[in-house]
Amino acid sequence: MKRLKHLFTLTLLLAQFAAAGDKVLPVLNSAIADFTKDANAATHSINLNDVFGTEEIDDQVVRFTSQTSNGSRVMDFALFSSRTPGTRTNFLKYVTDGDYNNSIIHRSMPGFVIQGGGFYDAPPTDELLISSVPTDPAIANEFGVSNTYGTVSMAKLGEDPDSATSQWFVSLGDNSANLDNQNGGFTVFGRVTKSSMTSAADFGDPFQFPIWNANPASGGAFGSLPLISSFNPPSPLAGADFILFETVTTAALPAGQAGTSPTLTYSVTNSDSSVVSAAINASNELVLTYPTDTAGLSQITVTATDSVGNVVEDNFKITVLQSYDLWRQTHFSAADAVNNAISAPEVDVNNDGLTNLELYLYGLSVDEPHTQPSQLFNISPLSKPVFQYSIRNNLIGITTELQKSNSLGINDNWEPIPYTKISSSSDGLTDTVTIQADSVSTAANTFYRIVFTLAE
Repeated sequence: MKRLKHLFTLTLLLAQFAAAGDKVLPVLNSAIADFTKDANAATHSINLNDVFGTEEIDDQVVRFTSQTSNGSRVMDFALFSSRTPGTRTNFLKYVTDGDYNNSIIHRSMPGFVIQGGGFYDAPPTDELLISSVPTDPAIANEFGVSNTYGTVSMAKLGEDPDSATSQWFVSLGDNSANLDNQNGGFTVFGRVTKSSMTSAADFGDPFQFPIWNANPASGGAFGSLPLISSFNPPSPLAGADFILFETVTTAALPAGQAGTSPTLTYSVTNSDSSVVSAAINASNELVLTYPTDTAGLSQITVTATDSVGNVVEDNFKITVLQSYDLWRQTHFSAADAVNNAISAPEVDVNNDGLTNLELYLYGLSVDEPHTQPSQLFNISPLSKPVFQYSIRNNLIGITTELQKSNSLGINDNWEPIPYTKISSSSDGLTDTVTIQADSVSTAANTFYRIVFTLAE
C-alpha cells in the first residue's frame, strides 16, 4: 500500500520548484550520428547550436545522502524546470512522499549506469528487509535530451515507452547512441551537479563497491548489485552493506554549479586528422574537410562548455571511403594512373602475385612487393566449409565471390557457389568477415578460393 501522501507538503514543494531561477545547464539535444563520406567529398558544416543547448533548472536540487557505511556521500540531482514537466512532477512526488528514503542502488554497470529508486530497506534495522518502493501510476515518456555522461533518466519496462514509475538511473558514460534509440528513448529530466558527480562515479566504481549477483536461480533485479567493499560472503547481507540513501530531500542549489548564460563555447578533438579535418568557426559551426588522398576512420568529439565549467560531449565516427579510381590516382603518377597496362585492377605491378585490386583491398602500397595472403582452402568432405577473410572497410564497389574446384592443378576449373555471411566485425579500419558455403563438400578433394572484383 502506498505510504501516506503528504499532499499539502507536495503542493508547496512543487510551487517552490516551479519558481525556477535563472540557472541553466548544458545538454545535448540531438546527437550527431556516425556517417560515411567519400575521400573527395566536399567540405560541409554542422551547426553546433542545433546540436547542443541549455536547459533552465530549478533553484533547488534533490539531494541523496548515503549512510555512514558509505561515507555519507552526497549526490545532487538538478532537475529541468520545464523540459519534462510530467517526469519532474512524478519524481518530486516520490521525494516528498518519502519513498526514496532508505532506498538503495540495486544495479551497477561500470561505464554505463547506476540505477536506484526501485527498492528500500523497510525499516532500516539490523533485520534486513528489502522491499519494493511503492509506485504511483506510470507516466508518459518525454524523451528529448540525449543520455550523456551525468544525466539522470527514468528507467522503464522493455518495449513500453510509457512505463516509467519510480526507478531512475545516472549515465556513467556517453549512452546517446544506445539509450536515445531504443524503447522511444529514455527520458532525461536532469543532471547530477558537477560537484557531486564524483559520488555518482564512486557508486559505479566496482573497486569501491564490488558488484555481486544476488539473484535467486529464477532471476531477479539484483544480478549487478553493488555492495560495500568490506562485505564478505557467506556472511548474511545487512542494511549497512548497501549503497543506501538514508535521506532524499530537497536542498538549495549550491553556488557555482550552474551558469546563467545560454551561450556555450565549443572545442573539438579528432582521432585522425589525416582522414578528416575538423575545426569550429566563429559561427559555432563544425567544419569538416576531406583530403582526396586518404581513407579511413576518425572519431570526433565535440565538447560544449558553459560559463562555470559544466561540459557535455558528443562523440561520433566518420568513415571515409576511397574508390579504386581514386586509389590509383593517389598511388600512381599522373601518367601511370591512366595507363591500364600499369594501374588497371588486374595488373600485378610489383610481380609479387598481388594485383593492384588486391593491394587496394588490403591497404598496401605499390612501391614494394608484398606477401600474398592465402586464399586457397582444401576442405574435408561432408561439411559446409566456413571461411574468414579481412579487407579494408573503407572500400567502394567491391563484389565478393566464393569459388570451388575439384581439379586444381589439372585444368583449374573454378566455379562460383552460393554462400551466406555469418558474421562481420570491424576494428574501424579492417573488416573481418566470416562466410559459409550453402552446400556441403562431397568430393574427396575440393578446393575453395575467395575472389574480389570491382562491381561494374
